[in-house]
Amino acid sequence: MTAGVEILVEPLRQLVAALGTGILAPGNPAETIRSASTAVEAARRASVAATDAVRTHWEGSGAAGATDAAGRLQQNMGAFADDADDFARLVESAGRKVQSASGQLGGLVDSLERRARAFGGELFTPAGLLTMLPVAAEHLGRGIEIVTRTRADLRADTDAVSELGRRIAPATITGAGLPGEHLSASPVTGGVPITLPDGSVAYAPNERAAKAVRAALSQRGVPYLWGGTTPAGFDCSGFTRWAYRQAGLELPRLAQEQDTAGFRVSQAQLQPGDLAVWSGHVAMYIGNDQMIEAGDPVGVSPVRTKNLDQTFEGFFRPR
Repeated sequence: MTAGVEILVEPLRQLVAALGTGILAPGNPAETIRSASTAVEAARRASVAATDAVRTHWEGSGAAGATDAAGRLQQNMGAFADDADDFARLVESAGRKVQSASGQLGGLVDSLERRARAFGGELFTPAGLLTMLPVAAEHLGRGIEIVTRTRADLRADTDAVSELGRRIAPATITGAGLPGEHLSASPVTGGVPITLPDGSVAYAPNERAAKAVRAALSQRGVPYLWGGTTPAGFDCSGFTRWAYRQAGLELPRLAQEQDTAGFRVSQAQLQPGDLAVWSGHVAMYIGNDQMIEAGDPVGVSPVRTKNLDQTFEGFFRPR
């Protein structure tokens, strides 16, 4: 009887074996990459702290060059940590989808076994086969539907991994440390084009930054409102926070705190979406030596580091 049941159930078992469990074993790629990402992020934070400490005791062209070089390294480390986290999330997402499908297939195996065993020794009689063969075919059809649906669901993860690979693979940018040279001034591999109000084109480093810049540009002309956080009226930090919220990132509410949501970059490293932060003001860099800010009204202006008598905290890239 057991052998007879297995004959009916075997096709479903083969589907289960082909799909896999989706359970990620210890030391899997996602776990390894997350560990590496955490280590890189810790090193980046230590580098930022060391650079800030050196900046207070070292001045001149040598200091500027060293600071820019450190900034480029910190930028690359931050980008690696972000990309590694994205990759790990995609691996885990795929694993969860396969695990869910595997559980459903297991349920079909159990169901078919119970139905077949209920016939006992009558399973392979004409009456038993007449009843069970359609049931086995129906269970197998449901199993194939589960696998087909899962493969379609995994396509989104596959496409996302491919897009991540295209974005990060050839990210070589020359001349990044030259004074006055901005990375958004020319297209970079994987850059997202943004048409600015003056008709020029800037290139954001990723889709999130591009969405934030486009959201900000859509609010030109909105009046200034103290404490304003909506298109009815914005103050400076309410404006940048709203723009990044449209891109799926939540920034702190106060201008002088929004630098904590990212890492420092030099003016030579600016890319669309970066923030210029003062002790009481914040603006968003949009590319090609321009930034947008909540004034009266929201408008575009040249990049600057002075704003009334406020202390300029630096340029920062949200992450």
